[in-house]
Amino acid sequence: MLRNILLTLTNQHKTILMKIFFSLALIVISFNTMAHRGEYLSIEQVEISNSETGKITYSFKIENITNTPFENVQIDFLKNGKSIQSHFFKLISGDKKFIDDHFTFNEKDINPETDLIQIEITKIFNKTHDWGGWDSPTILKQTNSVFSEFYVDAPWRMKKTDGSGNDLPIPLHFFLHDADQIIGFTLKVDYINIKIKSASSPAFGSILTYNTIPTNTFNNMFSCPSINDPGLDIKAFDVTALTPTSSYTMDFDSESDFFDDYVSVPNAFWYFNFNIPASDLIGLDDIIDIEVTVNYANTLITTDDVIRMRIFRSNDDIPSQANYYRGDTHLHSVYTQNDAELGLPLCATKEAAKLIGLDWITTTDHTSDFDNYGNFNINTNWTALQNEVTSLNANDNSLIYIAGQEVATTNSENKLVHMLAYPSYNSPTVFPFLGDGYGDLIATGVNIDSVVSQLVSADGFSYCAHPFATEDALPLVPVNGGIWNLGDAGFPVNGNSFPGIGGNIICNNTGVNSDILDASSNKLIKDAIKGGQIWNVRSNIEVSGLTGYDNDPWDVTNIGAAMNQVDTSLHSFHHKRLKQGQEVINHINQLGLTAKNANNSIQNWKMYYSAGSDAHGSFNSNNTDNLGGTGSINNNAVGKLNTLAYCPNGMGTNGSEVLKALYNGHISMSDGPLITMGISLDGNNTSNEILMGEDSVLDVNSQSTIFVNFNYTTTPEFGDFTKFTFIVGTPTGEIKKELSLTASSGDILKSYNLMDLLDSVFGVGNTPINQYLYVRSEIETYVDYSATTNEHRTTHDYFHSYTNPVWITWGQPTGIEEEQSNNLVVFPNPATNQLVIKTTNPSEFSTYSLFNNLGQLITQNKINNNFEFIDVSHLSKGFYNLIIYQENNAPIVKKIIKQ
Repeated sequence: MLRNILLTLTNQHKTILMKIFFSLALIVISFNTMAHRGEYLSIEQVEISNSETGKITYSFKIENITNTPFENVQIDFLKNGKSIQSHFFKLISGDKKFIDDHFTFNEKDINPETDLIQIEITKIFNKTHDWGGWDSPTILKQTNSVFSEFYVDAPWRMKKTDGSGNDLPIPLHFFLHDADQIIGFTLKVDYINIKIKSASSPAFGSILTYNTIPTNTFNNMFSCPSINDPGLDIKAFDVTALTPTSSYTMDFDSESDFFDDYVSVPNAFWYFNFNIPASDLIGLDDIIDIEVTVNYANTLITTDDVIRMRIFRSNDDIPSQANYYRGDTHLHSVYTQNDAELGLPLCATKEAAKLIGLDWITTTDHTSDFDNYGNFNINTNWTALQNEVTSLNANDNSLIYIAGQEVATTNSENKLVHMLAYPSYNSPTVFPFLGDGYGDLIATGVNIDSVVSQLVSADGFSYCAHPFATEDALPLVPVNGGIWNLGDAGFPVNGNSFPGIGGNIICNNTGVNSDILDASSNKLIKDAIKGGQIWNVRSNIEVSGLTGYDNDPWDVTNIGAAMNQVDTSLHSFHHKRLKQGQEVINHINQLGLTAKNANNSIQNWKMYYSAGSDAHGSFNSNNTDNLGGTGSINNNAVGKLNTLAYCPNGMGTNGSEVLKALYNGHISMSDGPLITMGISLDGNNTSNEILMGEDSVLDVNSQSTIFVNFNYTTTPEFGDFTKFTFIVGTPTGEIKKELSLTASSGDILKSYNLMDLLDSVFGVGNTPINQYLYVRSEIETYVDYSATTNEHRTTHDYFHSYTNPVWITWGQPTGIEEEQSNNLVVFPNPATNQLVIKTTNPSEFSTYSLFNNLGQLITQNKINNNFEFIDVSHLSKGFYNLIIYQENNAPIVKKIIKQ
């Protein structure tokens, strides 16, 4: 995601080394430059000079790295992301190492102190690509900074003990990034030290050392090592390259020179996990601080990197309910790599996410990034991600990865927006690459309709990423960013305020086509668009990049630079952005109700909600870095925002059942507590026959047996229930009703007769009949941190959960065929999870059989009850024949649609 003017939402704790190496790069200017070298040509030795005639000149050298001739080369000078001058070279000879060049402008047109200036090699052999270039030093604080970074990360929360009550180890992830970008020498890691303390303690304890334990025991503390991969330029982590000593946690000694021993890393990636053993955590509080010191054997690096973080341990699992699996729909892995952003390796992310409490993750790396690393081949890199996901799932299915994409695409205004694209639940591992590698500094040629067409062909689907809120727009500079356009005159147009939560509307330009709504008369929403990821990036504490320290965002040593409570009145606050997005989707669903009530055959008339962290690695906290400024640091991280998927048969191989839940809207959103709902048709309030996301015709004559069930759950970590809300959606808007809370905490199941509850909203006897409406619910909790304000860096927090709607109408249920027996009803049709056979006299019928369209028997059973339920959740989409055998008459044949 590239949101508002923020180019990256990334953390991991990074070093600030490498800023001292410019002299070694032969760069001759009066301040630090920021070159990103290409493989073939590079912009070097940039000098800025002013003349007495009011001119400003950027002089530089074009370095021919490979001493190879290059034809049709273009160099662009960009001001705030826009090219304002270009130089074209028909031929750059291979005989000269450096070629002098310069750009000159009027001083009034360029401000080096405030303008983002870039000198970019945009074409070689007339092929457009990010071939390398130079960025002005106004880029002060990006997560993917100039040259190299060393990150250390750990889960922001975790279960304290395992199932046997034993303390769990804490995994630390070490990630050395872009060491190949260092100019003049190779990075040498000498030693790493780790210290820990209770957050309430003012000082760290001694260095953790392991020189007295067996070598095998020490080696087993490591996991998720990098594996040698020349294609992606990954250096293997070798545990035998280090030794535990009495002075150092890890002393690297596989190589040596006159001064020291070390391990050298000349590669783009080198990483591993170290798991702090539970024995070192004895006696510590549940909130733990960690300090990591990294020392280098390079004589020019005169300071160590010191990286600190805070981990919150809980005696409770994250709130859960049977058959609901908690996941993150929007997460960036190591396959996201660009000039500002990056993610972390999949194995380390999996280990952290499991402790955080996740069951599944959809990787949604930018399609604009898959040509930025390795051999720059999009399909090779996409296949590598898919293969790694499949391998990790096969080795350990306790957390499932699903390989999706955050597609960079243009909207109806030809501006960049993002789409979360997911594979078919019938074949989760088969999914084409949907982008073109562009959508960063170079505009993509992909648009929403072309992606939709590809998704339909692949049987995939999508959710619009961070689509509608005031602060959801991608930055105009440098990516020509925009926002998803509703394009409907029934909603207030751009420049007005959101009717409910307030804030400036920027997502409804009625002068251009809708990005969401279909232009045809037989469907409301474009094919393959199932919902909107409207809850994105949860941060309630942050600190400015000017005053905060991205290597110690929690300020664990209390020097006065900690994150603190954000202003919740601002419309950039995560919960207000959620509410704005919800208003737009609610409006779309109100259009759907109107369309369905007017035309029962309307297609694509429902839109769902989802939530995702949009974390870029980020296990513990998060850098939010401006492209041209200092940015900020906040506490967003993996798993801060979740989508709970209903999967009664488990998550399925490679997440097939999770994808089915996302496709059908069988999901709730949560940032901790959880609420789910469904409708029971038979008065048995322990099971739901109609699920969130489904639509159904309810028998008005059976209203006494039709109940709506709510299940809401919290733990002390996420506070007590404060509000329980039931919402009814009609074609003209939503009506809210606060329901009573019978308990302040725990796992609560509440059931209401559905018609009675609706009558309490509309008035007795006024509930609409033969008109579609929807019902949904919300829960809120509150936690008081007044006793631990210093540890949490705030006094309190609110947490929430939201169900997706259930769409209903009261009438006489019928199947796809009109000719029904007076004593027999089959519904819903189309069906998603369950098919219901309802009869007033079961003795008139003997058995039923369900066949596929090849005539193969799927299932059969006796009819003994008024309601017989057939599980069709595992069936592929398509047509089926249901034959119901009568005792004294001919069989009844029903054609069933499985959706």
